[in-house]
Amino acid sequence: MRKNELIHLHTLLVEIAGDFLDRGTATREDLEPYHRLEIGPMALRSCRDDHEVAVRTLSTALAVCAARDLGRETSDIPGQHLLRLPEDTETPETDQRVRSH
Repeated sequence: MRKNELIHLHTLLVEIAGDFLDRGTATREDLEPYHRLEIGPMALRSCRDDHEVAVRTLSTALAVCAARDLGRETSDIPGQHLLRLPEDTETPETDQRVRSH
């Protein structure tokens, strides 16, 4: 898909997200993973890959909201890893930075 097509799809998904919010199908918290990306459809200077991640994240969030609204199982929806916060991989045993006191 070309960048301009991806941006068009991104715009349509944002419209659907607004409709979901208005109807109560989704909450702001449901869409938080998308908003954390800070890539909107009007971010025309953002690279194609950034828009692709935003579209995938938003479409996954919308799919989860729609399934939940219909009373369906949400665990089968692919791409839900996009909705989780990146895990902190740093552990005290492997952190080799010098700490100041």
